[in-house]
Amino acid sequence: MKKIKNIIIVNDWACIDGGAAAVALNTAVALSNILNVYLFCAVGPVDNGIKKSKVHVHFLNKQDILHDTNRLRAIINGLWHKKSAVELERLLENFSNEDTIVHVHTWTKALSSSIFRSIAKSNLQLVITLHDYFCFCPNGGFYNYQKSEICNKKPLSLSCICTNCDVRSYPQKIWRLLRQKIQNHEIWNNHNLHFISISNFTDKICVPLIPSNAKVYKLYDPVELSLHKRVVIQNNTNYICMARLSPEKGVNLFCKAITDLGFNGIVMGDGEQLDDLKKKYPKINFVGWVNSCDKEKYFSQSKAFVFPSLWYETFGLTVAEAKSYGIPCIVPDNCAASEQVADGKTGYIFKTGDLDSLKAAIMKYEQTDLKQMQKNLLDSFHPEDLSMETHLKKLITIYNDILSNEK
Repeated sequence: MKKIKNIIIVNDWACIDGGAAAVALNTAVALSNILNVYLFCAVGPVDNGIKKSKVHVHFLNKQDILHDTNRLRAIINGLWHKKSAVELERLLENFSNEDTIVHVHTWTKALSSSIFRSIAKSNLQLVITLHDYFCFCPNGGFYNYQKSEICNKKPLSLSCICTNCDVRSYPQKIWRLLRQKIQNHEIWNNHNLHFISISNFTDKICVPLIPSNAKVYKLYDPVELSLHKRVVIQNNTNYICMARLSPEKGVNLFCKAITDLGFNGIVMGDGEQLDDLKKKYPKINFVGWVNSCDKEKYFSQSKAFVFPSLWYETFGLTVAEAKSYGIPCIVPDNCAASEQVADGKTGYIFKTGDLDSLKAAIMKYEQTDLKQMQKNLLDSFHPEDLSMETHLKKLITIYNDILSNEK
């Protein structure tokens, strides 16, 4: 029976810039105590945890395409970054398909679809974790940024092509369509293709779009969970939200609801909307991006956690994190975070993007027996299911299954 010895983890970023990168890098560090781990990445700086670990880093030291001041170069590299392909092909030449797997987390911000041709040439097994929807949707989210609503159009259909859903402009959408066509050719022609889905909701959206010859595994992301005493929520008055401050995350919806209801709100996070939101909602406490210690401080002041996202979130890491503090969550119905809440028992579910529905859920929460709801939450929450230890055991089982069933 074949067993995994080497993992090549591929990720745009060498540092933690969001949930996907956190999973990629933290898993790389943890796996490096068991296997030979190689991190192939593009954008720095290299995370200190990676530097201190046994992970072998292959760092391209390039800009992400959004911040490249040479826009023509960014346009070309976003479609096909030649150096990524060359360097990855060179790395993969050193490994055998008997004991090695390539695990891709993100590639659209810097590395480009060129990496998939190099992986196909190597004949190594390829695993892609579905942190988002870039495998299928040109803008990665099945979301219409112009209308601020979820998009149900078939990717690359005539209707999709003719719709300006891009966050910037229709010419940008045309570029994304071209990128998607190139990417589809490189990914779907790989005969050693496997996916990891991180929620039942992801399955529902993605599995119908995946060819039958590609196997899909289920594995929840590992979550940084609190090991401290539960928060005494009934003594607190703050509704908190933690997210990247970009339109699809719905932070504006949270701020509007809390302001209208006259409650106290705290927002943890940074992004392009920060200055506008601060001006629009002066009574909301915007604390910026927070480290682990500050995060714990704000969670300890929380009465409830609100997850206001407007799009198809694939999991909802922050919801699981809040629950580990014993904090009930108020979440939208049309994303994977709703899987983590029993409506009216461990939290509340509201209609995605609906201000009145969110306010109604908050008012229900105000009338709730908080001690009982917290007890329900803690009785039903099993943090070991989301621990890194559990994640690694299941991940290695997946790797070994892939190698054992190699075609």
